[in-house]
Amino acid sequence: MSTSRANGVDGDVTWPLQGLKLNDDDDQLVIGIDFGTTFSGVAWATPENFEADQINLITAWPGTGREEGKAPTELRYEDGKILWGYEIPGGADSVRGFKLLLLHDEDLTTDIKTSEFFLRARKAMRDNGKSAIDLVADYLSALWRHTMETISKALGEYVVDGLQFHVVITVPAIWKGYARQAMRDAATRAGILRSRNAGETTLSFVPEPEAAAFSTLCERGRRIRRGDVYLVCDAGGGTVDLISYEIKDTNPISMREAVEGTGGLCGGLLIDEAFENMCRIRLGRRWDNLSKKGINDVMKREWEQGIKPQFKQDAVEKEYIVSVPAEAFGRSSLDDLSKKPHIKQGRIHFRKRTAICRGAIYKGFINLSHSEHDSKGSYAYRGISVISTVSRISIGTTFWCDFDSSKHIEEDMKWDEVREKWRATNQMEWFIHKGDDVSTKEPVSKRYHRLLKKDFDGNFRVHVYQCEADSPPSRKASNVKLLCSVHCKLDIPVSQLETFRKSDGEKLKNMHYSVEMVPSGATAECIVYVDGRRQGSQNMSIKFE
Repeated sequence: MSTSRANGVDGDVTWPLQGLKLNDDDDQLVIGIDFGTTFSGVAWATPENFEADQINLITAWPGTGREEGKAPTELRYEDGKILWGYEIPGGADSVRGFKLLLLHDEDLTTDIKTSEFFLRARKAMRDNGKSAIDLVADYLSALWRHTMETISKALGEYVVDGLQFHVVITVPAIWKGYARQAMRDAATRAGILRSRNAGETTLSFVPEPEAAAFSTLCERGRRIRRGDVYLVCDAGGGTVDLISYEIKDTNPISMREAVEGTGGLCGGLLIDEAFENMCRIRLGRRWDNLSKKGINDVMKREWEQGIKPQFKQDAVEKEYIVSVPAEAFGRSSLDDLSKKPHIKQGRIHFRKRTAICRGAIYKGFINLSHSEHDSKGSYAYRGISVISTVSRISIGTTFWCDFDSSKHIEEDMKWDEVREKWRATNQMEWFIHKGDDVSTKEPVSKRYHRLLKKDFDGNFRVHVYQCEADSPPSRKASNVKLLCSVHCKLDIPVSQLETFRKSDGEKLKNMHYSVEMVPSGATAECIVYVDGRRQGSQNMSIKFE
């Protein structure tokens, strides 16, 4: 992750979270998980830790004696056992990049789909009879188990048993709703949401660049000014997100997404693969002499720990030297100056490249900060917050209206038996248009009503659609796709609803409801109200497509 800042105007503060008020209940534990394509990390803090600016990063991992900020996001299935991270021996085959298996084929680039690491991950999924969610769940299960052991050692098992967990997992901003839903399913299978005596474990997601921005802005000593614009580039192993935030106020800190964010599937794994191909091409048949451990030494020691973190794109011509294990050369010479890059004494001399845990913790405690209910029942948080975002998609629902031959096509004309007239179906009402600056404090909401017959069992669905076109159509055309289905169960008896009489005297019930939308990266959060009452998780479930 990297950030850059454009200077703004007045409104300096010493520390963005100074004065942040937390709930009176100290029996809380926030756990931030940065589940990455190539590496994953965990941070945790109690309210006491947080107020003392002490966020605990896990740096000790099974399989290594070194302190490392993150563990490799890799799995190996061996004799009925699951090895993960540093437990996997050097040179052993492992499954990596499986996070990207959660995405639909149409959302993957050709480079990703044809990459060796991705094809290996798919093969491992088939060979082990696993689904993409299973692979992610297996890794998260091991990561969670180690996290619990680490925190229990630090605080004591009895103390941890009495704490209510708030888990925040980072996700790429470009991920759509179905991918987030898959992550939630994987977290559930991993046991993260397992029932505990201390209370329900809450799980939320934060876009990776937003977590990066929180981490950067919340550094003690950083001076924030109104009008400052921060450009956040979160370059991970599988995805790259680019988002800009403008500071709108400094007391408390609030920021808005300056322009529509962008990103793509072009992360570090493809760079790793490109480097491996460069070495393979330069060494030719000598590369085939390398054992799996030898290849692992080149990729891990020489590349991952050596060249990759120190590489800079500057004007100065710098040489990057890669030591190749002697087994590659056999009895042949260790030198080859016939073409560039030169090989000298078994080393390739390359010139120029030739071919978010802490932020999750901040997000978690901001959500736990002292809050006040507004008239809609939502929260107004004190502390740093994102007050508006720029929607990357248009979001809306279908509706019926009176048929007008000058506006509607005959294909959409249908007889409405209840209202006893011709109506136009498949018409689109867009809550949010692509590029709209949408407030997170005042979400966009639309009101509807539905006439119900006597046999209505209290269950109904709301279909929410999306369109990536700059100008969405007025009717449900081929470029309008289903974003999610919201399944609701009426929380009061049907008899209590308003009565509607047809012309023939038949009595129906009229249900008034509203749908509220807040963009979040490349997807949206959805809330349904019935007669003004917000539907909780026990009465509502969302399935993203």
